Amino acid sequence: MKVLLLGATGYIGSAVADHVTSHGHEVVELARGNGDRPGRERRIGDLADPDSLTRAVTPDIDAVVHAATPTGDAATDAAAVDALLAPLRGTGRPFIYTSGVWVLGATGPVPAGEDAATNPIPIVGYRPGIERQVLAAAADDVRATVIRPGIVHGRGRGIPALLVDLARKHGTPVFVTPGDHGGEPVHWPMVHVDDLAELYAAVLQRADAGTIWHGVTEPAVPARDLAHAAGRAAGVLAAPRAWPVAEASEALGKAFADALALDQRVTGDAAGARLGWRPRRPGAVADLANGSYRAYEVLGADDGADDAADDDVQAIAALVAAVEHAQQNELPDAFMSLFRTDNPVWTTAHGKRLAGWDEISAFTHQVLPGAMRESTAVYDIERVLFVRSDVAVVNVRQRPIRLDGDPLPDAPEGRPLHVLAKSGGTWRIAAAQNTQVVRG
Repeated sequence: MKVLLLGATGYIGSAVADHVTSHGHEVVELARGNGDRPGRERRIGDLADPDSLTRAVTPDIDAVVHAATPTGDAATDAAAVDALLAPLRGTGRPFIYTSGVWVLGATGPVPAGEDAATNPIPIVGYRPGIERQVLAAAADDVRATVIRPGIVHGRGRGIPALLVDLARKHGTPVFVTPGDHGGEPVHWPMVHVDDLAELYAAVLQRADAGTIWHGVTEPAVPARDLAHAAGRAAGVLAAPRAWPVAEASEALGKAFADALALDQRVTGDAAGARLGWRPRRPGAVADLANGSYRAYEVLGADDGADDAADDDVQAIAALVAAVEHAQQNELPDAFMSLFRTDNPVWTTAHGKRLAGWDEISAFTHQVLPGAMRESTAVYDIERVLFVRSDVAVVNVRQRPIRLDGDPLPDAPEGRPLHVLAKSGGTWRIAAAQNTQVVRG
């Protein structure tokens, strides 16, 4: 297909362009200015100029994807959609409109599916009307569909990047809550931007006309957990603090602050069942704590295989996050599953040397249960060195924290060193040593 893409340089649109291209389609950018990207055609159009949009949808365009940021004016956005749809009517060509889960409003305890009634918050108040306008085009032989992304993370951008910036600014992680004291829980439906882009490709290729799809991989991630992870990405280790929406409104504006305080549970299971969508990227908390929002050195990666190296770095970050999870939750079996079975070795922070899977397992099952009654630790990657494509050395900073997330300033830090080996596509710990930091 030759796909006209609005918003191709934006956060979601740039990922959509990458993935649609990887599926063998040709992307044509619709932008307000001149200047083709290498290998990519650009056409000129503006959401405020309907005629320019209609002119851009020429007969050689096989599909249109609208992933541009709305103008904020209902009449302007409705006119833009009409202008884009006009050349598609009677042709059976696809049209995808990007909405969002905020049109659902507060959802209650049961995750909302695509058939849930809309109850938009003010910041997206007119969006349901645009959705209906798009879906109505199915009656005119347009394969019109709507995608509602959750809160998008990944590539170090989006609303989660704001949480990182807020943690730096406040000196502590913060999350917006509707009450004065943070007593009311707030959950966000989340999706990785690259998984979301794969959904666009699936909808473009296989979705029926007149359908809505939720781009959500994690239905309800606690905002407190996201804030805590954002603090770690910012280098701010502290218990998250509730930020009452009244205070947040002064800094962020009321409409946006209300959106961040919205408690939602949303399911995107329909896309997996009906379109074969198979998300595979890290979850939002892991991505914030040890993924694309964290800066650490990666050395020795093959420059000619960037995608493979990125996948390996993500897998290594996920392994370190799994070490942290197993330790924090006192899960000896989960911890041992991260070691390879073939002759692993480990030296503990207290100098105990362990050799072989059985010896390490026996020690872990003896000491881990009950070890986190009063405190635990976080594990942050600082450096990854690829010795070979299947062997990596990882420097980790282990920082003790109280169970509420505040640091234990007088407790010694650890400096774990993990030697990882990849076999059968899976990274495992082959050797590890932890060294305590002695404060002089």
